[in-house]
Amino acid sequence: MSGETVVYKNDLNLVPLRKFTSIEINLFFAMCNKLKEQDTYTLHLTFDELKELSNYNPKTRNISRFVKDLDDVYKKMLELTIKYEDDDIIERFVLFNHYRIHKKEQYLEISTSPNLKHILNSITNNFTKFELEEMTTLKSTYSKNMFRILKQFKHTGYLKIKINDFRERLDIPTSYRMTDINKNVLKPIINELSHIFKALK
Repeated sequence: MSGETVVYKNDLNLVPLRKFTSIEINLFFAMCNKLKEQDTYTLHLTFDELKELSNYNPKTRNISRFVKDLDDVYKKMLELTIKYEDDDIIERFVLFNHYRIHKKEQYLEISTSPNLKHILNSITNNFTKFELEEMTTLKSTYSKNMFRILKQFKHTGYLKIKINDFRERLDIPTSYRMTDINKNVLKPIINELSHIFKALK
């Protein structure tokens, strides 16, 4: 998996991966890795390929477990939309418009929505790029989501964000007080990301 990168338009960083587990986030970005610069073509991704790219636990031999994880990724993705709005209309789109799991033959059939193909294709500016392996080794979902947001701002050297935006971007429970955020969100983020972002504080 070494050297595999994920590249996408920054619009995707505005979409919180609500209720995604760490495994599901890894699988989602493994799919994004394979779909980049593929226009809207339908790809066939083998289970073994997805497992390797997503750093899936090799001890998990149960195919049913992996199929469930793939299915859960798409179920949660269907609840996520990228929104576009102007004075006249509001539109919402899902990133993948074709998603079929072939259980017996063990591959995933997938393609990018035509309305959102710019998210993963012909990217020249305003994009986020990171090493897939670097992200999949992180344990906390908060760390994974903060990792991709910080990668967007790696050239500026800092990120300034309002607390309400921070809560939304990382899908922090509304019941969390600042003490909870410090303990359950910021602490794992700093512990896991400080070796990647040397000046993180």
